[in-house]
Amino acid sequence: MFQRFFFLAVISGLFSAVVSWIYSSIYKTKIVDFTEATGFWYLLCFSLMITVGISILSAGIYSLFKSKSLASFVCHFILSGFSVALVFYIFTMNDPEFKNEDALAMIDYFKGYLIPFLFIPALSWMSFKPLFIK
Repeated sequence: MFQRFFFLAVISGLFSAVVSWIYSSIYKTKIVDFTEATGFWYLLCFSLMITVGISILSAGIYSLFKSKSLASFVCHFILSGFSVALVFYIFTMNDPEFKNEDALAMIDYFKGYLIPFLFIPALSWMSFKPLFIK
């Protein structure tokens, strides 16, 4: 069972990183370039950290509960709650130091720029889950 969760984590993490990178690239061309703080490797590591973490947690939860629908609900509830909790963490963190003058001038928008990245791993996990977990 853990093998399915692991493959789900890797596929959804890679997909999440690609979607995040596309969002970042579009944002860079339309508004400002914040990729100093959110390059592709940061996005890939963040996405894989979230998806692999929930896969380990899900494997444990699925082994505890007899009802698979209840186990799925608990996993999704934890993942959603964690994503929302990260939003509040973003509001408390310090702004990074940018070398790019345009990014430095638009630093007030940086936290708003980060918020979609917090939900993309959860959405990709929930999107790919029916393909791997029955």
